[in-house]
Amino acid sequence: MKTKELERLLLDPKAMEAMVSRAQAIYQKTCYLSPDASGKIQLIPPQVQKIMPTSEEVMANDFDSVERRKPLLSNIGILFPEFAKEDPKKILSILSKRCLKTPTETNLNLVEDAINLLLSRDVSDDATEKLIEEVIESLSAKKSEKTVKQKDDKGVGTDAIWSRLYQHVNQMGRSTYVYHGPGYVYRRFRRTWFSALSMNDNISSLYVDANSSEVGGYVVLFQHDRYQGRYKWFTTTPGNPAYQNTIPYVGDFMNDRTSSALVIRRYENELSPVALGEYGEIRDIIEDQVDSISRVSMRGDPIITWDMWPEGPTSGSDPHPDDNRRFIYIKVPVRIDVPNWYDYDADIRYWIYPWINGSGNLRAHVAWHGAWVEGGVKHDEILDHVMDALPGTISTVNSELDNITDMVNLLGPFSRQYFLPGSGASAGNTNDDVSIVLVGRRD
Repeated sequence: MKTKELERLLLDPKAMEAMVSRAQAIYQKTCYLSPDASGKIQLIPPQVQKIMPTSEEVMANDFDSVERRKPLLSNIGILFPEFAKEDPKKILSILSKRCLKTPTETNLNLVEDAINLLLSRDVSDDATEKLIEEVIESLSAKKSEKTVKQKDDKGVGTDAIWSRLYQHVNQMGRSTYVYHGPGYVYRRFRRTWFSALSMNDNISSLYVDANSSEVGGYVVLFQHDRYQGRYKWFTTTPGNPAYQNTIPYVGDFMNDRTSSALVIRRYENELSPVALGEYGEIRDIIEDQVDSISRVSMRGDPIITWDMWPEGPTSGSDPHPDDNRRFIYIKVPVRIDVPNWYDYDADIRYWIYPWINGSGNLRAHVAWHGAWVEGGVKHDEILDHVMDALPGTISTVNSELDNITDMVNLLGPFSRQYFLPGSGASAGNTNDDVSIVLVGRRD
């Protein structure tokens, strides 16, 4: 508070009285050695669920992504002593020839690491650039010639999408190379990847490319780690994914703001993305269940978003499951009426797990529920009250999810489902919404 403001306050008895009253209220609410704002979560026991995925369905649903936390870079010589004293260009040449002969996932990852070892330098000379582009071109051409849309029971083709993300506009400065090989929907890049290459919050341009067997795909940049906050996606060239799509500037919205990224594969026979927030029934269900809990009322609209491969913690100020799966994540801001005390802000949380069953139908249920309560004298009592009430809401939410998926399944059968951030727009915030894409099954 500025000196003049304080002087005016001291000369105004009513203003001083109001300030003292406000200070006492804050003190009573938060300053009696009270715990910090925190929450709890709870896994829903199997016996509560009417419909559960089989172990085979879980495996098919969850085995859809691959993640490497950071490139090997100079550590490549530790795992492969024969490379300890080799020139990085020689390492790339050796590994690329090995990969052309045996294009396994491990060998492709090693080529990716070898390229990034070269790119980790501040400036890449013309000879290095030529070598890198020749290696990328030879690997993609080899994949295209060897396999053109080999299909398994999911309609998966042997494809490849890759991108280079640059420090400056117009593909200038240091860069990182990311490769998304066959067999997965998502390739995941966390903050640790970008930090290892001095690229965290340091991306201004990129290109997206793919081989000729690819249907299409996205490179999605995210503001925060774990695919949260602002996002913006960039696609392969529509109708011709093998033609490089060059983006000279990511735009002010995402410039120097990338801390994680996803490369996402598209599929033949996929339906248009559907933003879950557009289903008014979901919000109505949640609001009805909140109204059924005593002394709880809404203090804002439910946030429908995602929680992608959460890693916990299972307690603390912002609890999440330690469960390496994709979830539709619903956060419901509520206000708790405390008799003879002050109201408390809180969140009610649901983690919804969708999957495709063996019959090609979309199913979904609440896998986890939880709550968060702001800090204060009554924190523990209120948190326990909310957590005790939540199990009674699960069966109703699951029944409504069954009704929604039954309606969606009229468009089936499906081979898989995957998420896109937001409401279908190419840029936004992950808290705007989450969209689901359903891929039709080929019989």
